[in-house]
Amino acid sequence: MKKEFLTIAFFLFSIFIFSQEYYIINGKKEILTKFQLEEIILKKNKILKENSSKDDTHIFSVKYKIIETIRKSDSIINKVRYDIKYESTKNEKIYSLENKKIPELNLKNLKSKKVKLNDLKGKVTFINLWFTNCFPCVNEIPLLNILQKKYKKDVNFIAITFDSKEKVEKFLTKKKFNFEHLINAKNYLKKELGNISYPKIIILDKDGIINYISGGIPSEYDYEKRKMKEKTEDDLVYLEKIIGKLIK
Repeated sequence: MKKEFLTIAFFLFSIFIFSQEYYIINGKKEILTKFQLEEIILKKNKILKENSSKDDTHIFSVKYKIIETIRKSDSIINKVRYDIKYESTKNEKIYSLENKKIPELNLKNLKSKKVKLNDLKGKVTFINLWFTNCFPCVNEIPLLNILQKKYKKDVNFIAITFDSKEKVEKFLTKKKFNFEHLINAKNYLKKELGNISYPKIIILDKDGIINYISGGIPSEYDYEKRKMKEKTEDDLVYLEKIIGKLIK
């Protein structure tokens, strides 16, 4: 009996030790080793750096995120997605707040009711920083509305802007943006969050801790045209993975 147990234990240990780990980039069939994947990431960042200018106010950088892990008897397959960061070159303070509690909120919504951090606790909170004359911000709104419709029972959806109540209300008569809107937030955005570029996405856990920050909805970079590809509903998958984990 002891011998059989040792044989089984050795067999399971061997599988664990000798299991190979591989990677598949989302939407592609090619199976890569970690070295091959990191080589691809390195090359993409090199191209981005070569195509950037010293006068650019923002930079792109590419990493990867594991979105699903499949364990087999002799291997581990990680499905990954490119995680493209679009960040200011001005070293915005806001990025240093990741994994910290968001500064206390005390802002008015369109009904002149004050919204505080305690009002949001107990649910995941998705925050969009925007303003009405920001084209990239406005361009993302239809996709943000899709997220809001899908997760509104489990997630607070908040949009924060320095624009006035009148300006936001006028905008909303022409375009739907189904978030709760906090307005006149210039001091909070600049002094408390340290934000100087738009759009931004901030995702808080149920205790108000900042779990994720990005310069808008992550999307793919078009290396031929040297610009970000047009965003589609497929680009929401990564954000949905984050929201799904925090809801549990």
